[in-house]
Amino acid sequence: MESLLEKITKMKTLIILRHGKAEQHSFDLDDYDRGLTSRGVKNSEQMGKFILKKQGMPDYILSSAAKRTYQTAVLAAKGMGFPKNEIVEDENLYLVPERNLLAALAELPTDVNFCVLVGHNPGMTALVNYFGVKLDNLPTASAVCFTFEMDTWENIATEKAEYQWIKLAREL
Repeated sequence: MESLLEKITKMKTLIILRHGKAEQHSFDLDDYDRGLTSRGVKNSEQMGKFILKKQGMPDYILSSAAKRTYQTAVLAAKGMGFPKNEIVEDENLYLVPERNLLAALAELPTDVNFCVLVGHNPGMTALVNYFGVKLDNLPTASAVCFTFEMDTWENIATEKAEYQWIKLAREL
């Protein structure tokens, strides 16, 4: 019989966080370089505070390297008290489908038990749907939490996902 401690150490927590509200598209600015609006800044830090209160401090924050996602990660980290210099930026997470997000998650170190993934739509909504929560659109600066009973991230799969909660930025 598995002990409670053994079961807890096999639990992985993933929060899927879409970047905050971004500046409008323009011909003068590449999409990759779009920053957050004032609402995006406010909501991102508020969501970080909510995550800390609801779920605790993550072990790892993984973010697309695009300006708006990295800004979201930094502001959410500030709200959580997570060190900015420990945020992991990945240029390969810019506007990718869920299979690429899953591949990135599968590469996480085994000792990471709680990860916040910061990215873009449509991939983030697709990932939420892949894990069994049907959404048409994950709004900006909104988060969805799943837990997984598994030893390593390389075993992440839809059948292991257990939905915990969703928090929309407009509810903050």
